[in-house]
Amino acid sequence: GCPSAVSGKSEQALKCCTLSDASQPTGTETQDPGGQTVIDRSRQGTGFAPGLVFVLATWGLYFCVLWPRMLFERSDGLYAGWRTVWADWAVHLSYANVFAYWPIGDWFSSNPVFATAGFAYPFLADAVSGLLMRAGMGLVSAFVLPSIAASLALVSLLFLFYALLLGSSRAAVLASTLFFTNGGAGFLQFAADLAREPSLRLLRLPPREYTYLPEHGIQWINVISSEILPQRALLLGVPLALLVLIGVWRWRQRNFENVSNARLAGLGVLASLLVITHAHSYLALVLFCGMLFLFDLSHYRRWLVFAAAAALSSLVLLALFYYQASTARFIRWQPGWLANPTHGGHGPLWLFLWLNWGVFLPIAAVSIIRFRYYRDPLVLGGILLFVACFLFRFQPHAWDNTKLLTWAHLLLCIPVARYLQHLWSKRRVVSRCLAAALFLFTTASGFLEVWRLTRTPEIAVRMWSSQEIALAEAFRSVSDPLSRVLSSDHHHNWVTPLSGRPVLLGYRGWLASYGIDYSTVERDV
Repeated sequence: GCPSAVSGKSEQALKCCTLSDASQPTGTETQDPGGQTVIDRSRQGTGFAPGLVFVLATWGLYFCVLWPRMLFERSDGLYAGWRTVWADWAVHLSYANVFAYWPIGDWFSSNPVFATAGFAYPFLADAVSGLLMRAGMGLVSAFVLPSIAASLALVSLLFLFYALLLGSSRAAVLASTLFFTNGGAGFLQFAADLAREPSLRLLRLPPREYTYLPEHGIQWINVISSEILPQRALLLGVPLALLVLIGVWRWRQRNFENVSNARLAGLGVLASLLVITHAHSYLALVLFCGMLFLFDLSHYRRWLVFAAAAALSSLVLLALFYYQASTARFIRWQPGWLANPTHGGHGPLWLFLWLNWGVFLPIAAVSIIRFRYYRDPLVLGGILLFVACFLFRFQPHAWDNTKLLTWAHLLLCIPVARYLQHLWSKRRVVSRCLAAALFLFTTASGFLEVWRLTRTPEIAVRMWSSQEIALAEAFRSVSDPLSRVLSSDHHHNWVTPLSGRPVLLGYRGWLASYGIDYSTVERDV
């Protein structure tokens, strides 16, 4: 479909036609005499080390500085550095205590926040912290240190994933930055706030969370503040899924040459660990690997080896750890997601998309057409996942679709980064100014959030007082690890998170999100 190639203008133009397939890495773009975009493939796969060092020295360092501020002790108690950590980590502490204090044979006998049910939750991240506590490490260190390690793995593997698919270290750095700084048009509200009250105080500490302004229809919260910090399963699951995707993508690019069935099966077993790590990443990985398979049917035997190993080991893990899981129906029809009027949506869908994604989606659409990314199986998988999240609700709480939207966003960063790099490579003032403006518009709200998260003294929230901590330690010393405790179902009741003892009826918001029917126990209580 390349006119200049058909007319025989140049051998270089013919190369352009081949490289326009979005499934190929981008490399370095230039212009041939006929004005066609040509990509230099000679540098593909090289020069990634400086980019990796750069993202570790920026985003990696950011997480190393941030995590010790997210959970820390003061003289008057235990503090969370951010509201979502305050909200979510109470239950993660409860799950970690299972592995820290319960007898090994009873780890999965009951749910620590609903003692009459089995423990059926992707537990691997919390098990790591619990086992560190069992080995003698303090609570704060057992949670902060694994979080730092998982964040560094995420930064590294995300960069390598983008570098392999985009073929450019700079584009991979750009895509990584786009992923971490997602946010819609909230920065315009910040500009309005600053105009009303010009002061350095607002710059030092933005007064609001500008990626979460539900009164203005903005609910696609920054991925760091809403996903990476509070959701420990996601923080471990995304790097694990990226590792598997990098492996299958590289083998597919090499036509599975010199790849033994044992290695394929081993990667399948590794993929199955997502069953006990992060269910949403597991579902996303199944979709993406399925798309890669459909675009590579000539190697179906190799794919079947990988799939069979993954499926068999996944079934074993499901049988071992989820045989008591709730059978509640999670998936329901909900077109428009949070824009749906029955769930508080205001205004048309296009306005919701604009407020929450800004120019990100228009750039992605233009790039998908311009560079034929509709032929790329992974980007196509991201598009399908994005559409599915706006048609169906995948958990009892509609907002939890963000756990899948994060994966769609991760893959749509590829065409967005490609287009911004394309504009910048033109070396014209207008093109570069446009690229810079689009980048700033796409990331401004996210950067505000990234900065605000570092202002721990102003935004920290106490989780438990020093008296509650002492009371929990005393209670642990006089009670059996499996004693069932009747107590308040308050979100921050100290019994399970601090003493490690299961409660009869824990916080009902958690139970509802897991699809647990607690009505009978609630009546008994």
